[in-house]
Order: sequence, then structure tokens, then C-alpha cells
Amino acid sequence: MTQPGLFDGQSFATLDAVRREALECRRCDLWRSGHRVVFGAGDAGARLMVVGEAPSDADDRTGLPFSGPSGGVLDAWLAELGLSRAQVWLTNVVKHRPTVTENGREKNRPPRTKEAAACAVWLAEELRHVRPELVLALGGSAGKALIGRDFKITQQRGVVLTGPDDVPVLATFHPAYILRLEPPELQEAERLVLEDLALVRRTLDVR
Repeated sequence: MTQPGLFDGQSFATLDAVRREALECRRCDLWRSGHRVVFGAGDAGARLMVVGEAPSDADDRTGLPFSGPSGGVLDAWLAELGLSRAQVWLTNVVKHRPTVTENGREKNRPPRTKEAAACAVWLAEELRHVRPELVLALGGSAGKALIGRDFKITQQRGVVLTGPDDVPVLATFHPAYILRLEPPELQEAERLVLEDLALVRRTLDVR
């Protein structure tokens, strides 16, 4: 079982070894909810890594990231790049689904700072093994995890910044945010995302 601090400063020989250890993670209290670990999936040698916030309810059921409605939006964005999810590495800042109970029902919530910090070892190992040429960070939580706690998506979205180990990081809106919008805000956000995807295409020289 992984305990907080046990693997700090250490690394794993393979991505499969990272996955096996992450599946038993106890580094924060999220495991107590009974939700499953949702590790990254896709091409372990991908040029593009996509990092979201946390597993959704659908992800918790399937064990795969971006399984629900947000995944459908993401698939459309990848198609805009001429890519499929099998050609990228998909993951999240935290690997357990964070929830809050309201009126007797579980609802998603953003990961807390200490939860993201506890899970940072897994994201760092994914970056080290996949070695992407670019990371697409979806939403503010992913931006903070990759760029720093002062990251603000309203100010730094759509700009290629420097992430861990000098990997380029580009942040855009999270698909779940897009799904909550109504016109005309929806059209404006979709326009900005298309601009961001065009920058991804230029950065990776995807044609």
C-alpha cells in the first residue's frame, strides 16, 4: 500500500509499475469514499498528454478517464486535431473521484490542494514515462497542478507555458465547463477552444 511520502523523490521503472502502485493508493483520504482509482489511459508514447481535473461519476464506473459527456466533447476536440483518444494519453490531476454529498446525493467537486499534492507523484510519473511533446491542461485545477498555484485560466488560457521538467503546457477550458454554458457564453467559449486547438496543431505540427 502506498502511504503519504513513501515514494517522494523516487520513481518507478515502468508505467505499468506506476499504475499497479497507484491502484492501491492511500496518499490522501479520497480512497475512503469507496471510489475506484482511475489511472491514465491511451498511448504510453503519445506526443500529446491531456490532463483533466478528476474522475467523473462515469469514469468511476468504467475505470477509464473521460468516459462520460465530457469525454464526448473531448473526442470532438481530438477529432479537430485529427487524433483519437487511442493516440493521446488521457489522465487527471487526482485519480479518485472527489465528491460532496448534497441532499443525500454525491456530486462532483474540485480536488482540494492537499489532494492534488498527494496525487502529484502519479502525474509526475506519467509525465516522466510518456514524455509528451505538449500537455493540454483542461481547466484551472489542471493548470495549477502543472504550472503553479498562481495559475489563472482566465488570464493564461491559450498560451504555451513551461510545466514540469520544461514540458510545454497549454491550458484551455474543461469540457465539463463548456457543457454548463448557455448562449452566448457557450459560443464564445467554443470559439476560444478552437483557437487553443489550432495552437496545439501548430505546436505539434499536426496536419
